[in-house]
Amino acid sequence: MLVIMQATRLQQIFFFAMLSGILVLAFMVFQPYLVVLAVSAMTAFVLHPLHTYVLGQLRGRAGVAAMIVVVIFVVVLMIPLALMGTQILRETGELYQEIRLNRDVYLHTIEDAVLAPIRIWFPTLDLSFNSGVERVLVWVTQNLGTVFSGTANVLLDLVLGTIALFYFLRDGKRFAESFMRLSPLQDRHDRIIIERLKVAVNSVIKGQLFVAMLQGGLTGFGFWIFGVPNPALWGSVAAICALVPGVGTSLVLLPGIIMLFVTGQTWPATGLAIWGGLAVGLIDNLLGPYLVGRGAKIHPIWVLFGVLGGISLFGPMGFLLGPMLVSLLFALFDIYRIVILRSEEVA
Repeated sequence: MLVIMQATRLQQIFFFAMLSGILVLAFMVFQPYLVVLAVSAMTAFVLHPLHTYVLGQLRGRAGVAAMIVVVIFVVVLMIPLALMGTQILRETGELYQEIRLNRDVYLHTIEDAVLAPIRIWFPTLDLSFNSGVERVLVWVTQNLGTVFSGTANVLLDLVLGTIALFYFLRDGKRFAESFMRLSPLQDRHDRIIIERLKVAVNSVIKGQLFVAMLQGGLTGFGFWIFGVPNPALWGSVAAICALVPGVGTSLVLLPGIIMLFVTGQTWPATGLAIWGGLAVGLIDNLLGPYLVGRGAKIHPIWVLFGVLGGISLFGPMGFLLGPMLVSLLFALFDIYRIVILRSEEVA
């Protein structure tokens, strides 16, 4: 009996040593494409309701339904985002050159209006918008520029991501069943894990991030209508600021309104103020609670730091991956209360 136990233990050690080695090699193989796979999986989570609807209309033809959803996603979202990214990069370069040549009207006007009273009381205090904005613009150009300059790599990632999205949509249920078979947890706990992850990702991506991007787009559109320079760039900044609790897009809208007033453009300034209060404000107050309230309630401050940290770690794709990781973390906290602490009540 002792010999049999020793042999069994030796087999287990050999198996897990071999498994560990293969896992390390597999990670090295997949490592260049982990971001692509993660974004595709997350997108499949978000598009799952649309895929379910199309699948029902096509009476269970999973492959055709997945293809239709992928085409809709590319046409409706990916192409506009690519065009917007190119415009943001162009405006970033233009603003950087204007700052270097000391010809930027927007920032100089805001700096004079906001910082002039402060300089009266603190004349020795060194405050300047330009130096800080210039550093940010260099960082944006370096990170966003790599997306639009490395054409071959970007096209490869887009093609691979689209293929992965198709299979995640078509075979997502099969992947989930494979996970449940490998998991040592009970099937009901595995289903809880999958459901919590789905709710968390949908809440953050479809709720907070979608609302922030919509607010940023409306802010940029308002800037374009009323003549504020670089509307696409400031609209993208507004999308990030929309995640700041309590202040949101006002961090971008108010300077734009001040700039228009100071430069004598009273009616455009009034129009932008009304636009910000109605179009942008109503989105935050009406659509935001509806989308976010249906899912996992994650405080916006964690989503904000998830966006900023994700961009620093993963580049532009971190705008999605960072909040996704935050949502997964909070989902795992819920799962811990259910599975480990055996509490069926989830906050």
